[in-house]
Amino acid sequence: MDLRTLRYFQVVAECGSYSRGAELLRISQPAVSRAVRLLEEELGRAVFQRNGHGVTLTDPGRVLLERAQSILRQIDQLKGEITEGDEGPSGTIAIALPPAAGHFLAPALVARMRRDFPAVSLKFVGGFSGYIHEWLIRGHVDVACLHDPPPQRGFETTPLLREEVFLVGKRGSLHSDGPGLPMARLLELPLALPSGMNATRRLLNGWAGANGVWFQPRVEVDDHMITRALIRRGEAFSLLTRGAFADDLAHGEIEAFSLQPPIYWTLTLVTCLRSPRSPLIDVFSQRLIAVTQELRESGVWRAEPV
Repeated sequence: MDLRTLRYFQVVAECGSYSRGAELLRISQPAVSRAVRLLEEELGRAVFQRNGHGVTLTDPGRVLLERAQSILRQIDQLKGEITEGDEGPSGTIAIALPPAAGHFLAPALVARMRRDFPAVSLKFVGGFSGYIHEWLIRGHVDVACLHDPPPQRGFETTPLLREEVFLVGKRGSLHSDGPGLPMARLLELPLALPSGMNATRRLLNGWAGANGVWFQPRVEVDDHMITRALIRRGEAFSLLTRGAFADDLAHGEIEAFSLQPPIYWTLTLVTCLRSPRSPLIDVFSQRLIAVTQELRESGVWRAEPV
């Protein structure tokens, strides 16, 4: 098993297809297939299950992909540290962001890193807080931004800003008598919320427990685009920060209501202290903190300091 074979395997796994993987790698499909076949023979296990539309990972394949992603990223970082030249740090940083934070951060980070460190590549992964936390633990990403992450040993956390949480629904679907919507009204509404113990669910479960009521969402959705579609069609409401609904609000498709009392999530930068730490992670983290502050102070990101 060598690094080239692991790289071939990773690309095919992420593409879900030998042909698309070969195209991305810019080598022939038979060469990729042969490398994967030799890998399977060495392991004594099949890593892919073939189907009419491509390939899916087997259980051994999922284990291998998890380890391979971490190994290959560390190799890329090592190369960057050793070959650092006049342009400064080089290598690849994988960062996970919630959709709302990514709306503001991703474009600004790309511009800043291209200006300051053109040899550094960025890989963005979007998802909800519960998944992002797991990706960080497993070494799938180097840096993560989470809403109100629970305390956990072995992680370094840096609070970035506080974002207000709004109830969001289709325009005209809800009437409010005052400036803020009482939390109790949420129990009457069909809510679409992420599954698992993410920031939204912890917030609502904590409030429901303190008030002795039972809370159950109408539908669980782990995809931001599906949530937005349900809101625009009037099929559900959801709890979101401004970045998650800014475009739909500007187009007049939805409306947002503050809650009473107001609720805020703290967006936090998180890195894992237990994984090998490249100096590039510290360089990138400093830029992320600076960019976040600039977006907030300029009013582009309407949030509060921590």
